[in-house]
Amino acid sequence: MHTESVTIHSYMKDATFITLGSHRYSRALLIKASLETASINCLMTPSDSLLNGIDIRVNATDLTQAKKIHDEVVEAFGAGKQKTVNILRSVRRILVPVDFSPESRKAAFYALRLAQTLKADIRLINAWFPAAAENFSWGDMYAFQPDFEEQLKETEDTALKQLTDLQQEMFALIKDEHIHGVDIDVDLLRGSPSDAISAVAHHYKPGLIVMGTKGRHRFARGFFGSTTARAIERGKIPVLAIPPSYDETHFRSPVNILYLTNFDQSDFESLHKLLVFVRPFKARVFCLHVHQKGSLTIDEARMQEMRSLFDREYSNYAVECGLLQTDNILEGVEDFVQSKQIDVMAVTARRQGLIEQLFQPGLSQLVLFRTRIPLLVFGGV
Repeated sequence: MHTESVTIHSYMKDATFITLGSHRYSRALLIKASLETASINCLMTPSDSLLNGIDIRVNATDLTQAKKIHDEVVEAFGAGKQKTVNILRSVRRILVPVDFSPESRKAAFYALRLAQTLKADIRLINAWFPAAAENFSWGDMYAFQPDFEEQLKETEDTALKQLTDLQQEMFALIKDEHIHGVDIDVDLLRGSPSDAISAVAHHYKPGLIVMGTKGRHRFARGFFGSTTARAIERGKIPVLAIPPSYDETHFRSPVNILYLTNFDQSDFESLHKLLVFVRPFKARVFCLHVHQKGSLTIDEARMQEMRSLFDREYSNYAVECGLLQTDNILEGVEDFVQSKQIDVMAVTARRQGLIEQLFQPGLSQLVLFRTRIPLLVFGGV
């Protein structure tokens, strides 16, 4: 008889977590941001001791430093409330790169709807290449410099006007719908969009980047354009990609979220971030693994462990875990998205594995264009 070895993946099996304290959600979010700024990993889990509260838990090896930061934040909360509120708002920032295409406009207004619930601020950025320089011969610099500088100034002025016009259009919606707690600023940069996103993200420190994706007529190498792909590759900030077929006139808060898991270590961190992100929306998360080949027994054991993890650590969240057996991943995921009325699909970007197929034209076009749902991508390994 053939006997197959079953190896069950264990998340952070070598870590021992200790609870620093129990707090209301807003203060817990602030403490978590302060700890992560000091490169201390922490968990936010529902509290057993405080009704609707959150426990802040850290690795035992970080306890001394973490307790000092924790106590400083708690003291600051009592001594300087406004200062603390300002810090809290700093972790509620959404960065939206725009090129004034219909796709990027959709992303901007989707971000506004998210910010309405999250009470987040938005920064619109535009990075422009000077079109006049594309065919410019530096050997003719002295002959053409006056015209060249004039064209650059004209291009910059046009971009700034488009950026401020979009900002004012969003402000008008905020005023008409009496949206509170949301502000919008703009940033205009000259140069590569990818470099601009990285630079602004480094200083602005957004919690989320929302980007529009290219249209069908440019669909060749997958769902993402090069700018979006680089934004995902360069940092740990989650990127929410809005497909061209998304209908912004029928926005619905993300209440049904699909996370595709491959049982990697990075899934644990991504799922934790996802649950924190969707908490204000009271969303239900479907954690799904697509089984295509190999031992079903192994996948069932891994999924059972994941269920146990959520039962133990996230019992107050609406999370469903399951396996999807299908010979066609494209059709299987699409059917699930439609049957569960999924609003956002989430994945962790990896170098290898099943999720890599999400970046190929077939799955992207079938699932994301046809179902018209945004894709939330976490940075992986």
